[in-house]
Amino acid sequence: MARKEVDRQRVIARFKSVKAGFPHLRMTLDTEPGNVDVSLEIPKQQGLVFDVIVNLQGDELHLNAGAYFWLEWFPCTDEGVEADFFESVDGLLSGRYRIVEQHRRGEAFKAALERPSKHGWESHGTWHAPSLPIGPVTRTVLQNPGGGERTPA
Repeated sequence: MARKEVDRQRVIARFKSVKAGFPHLRMTLDTEPGNVDVSLEIPKQQGLVFDVIVNLQGDELHLNAGAYFWLEWFPCTDEGVEADFFESVDGLLSGRYRIVEQHRRGEAFKAALERPSKHGWESHGTWHAPSLPIGPVTRTVLQNPGGGERTPA
C-alpha cells in the first residue's frame, strides 16, 4: 500500500489552533523547514509550569515536555494518530493530563504522560532511559494547574 503524503498545511493549521486555544500562553510557531518541518515552542511561563515543544518531523508528530518527556506519534497521516496527538497536547496544556517523572540517584529514567481514568490515572505514553535498578525512586509530577480549558477557536 502506498504511503500517504503528510499534509504539512493541515499540521500547521492544527498548531495554529493550539495557539488560538490557549491565547494566554506565549508560543512561537516556526514553519520554516530546518531540523524539523514545523515546530511550536511554548516556554515555561505564568500559566505553564514547564516547557513544551511540539513538532512535525517527516510523518511523525513529537511532544517534548519538561526536561525529560519525549514521545512521538506516527504516522501522522492516520487521522486517529493525529487526533490522539492533539488531544494529548491539549490535555497537557490545560492541566487535564500530567507528566510523572521517576528519578534514581538524581537522574531521570522514566517519564510517563498520564491521563485521567475512572480509576485514577492511566499511562498514555512513556519515555525510558537505561538505568540500573539500584537506589530509591523519587517521583516528580508535572501538571499545569493554571492552564484552564482550551478556548474555542
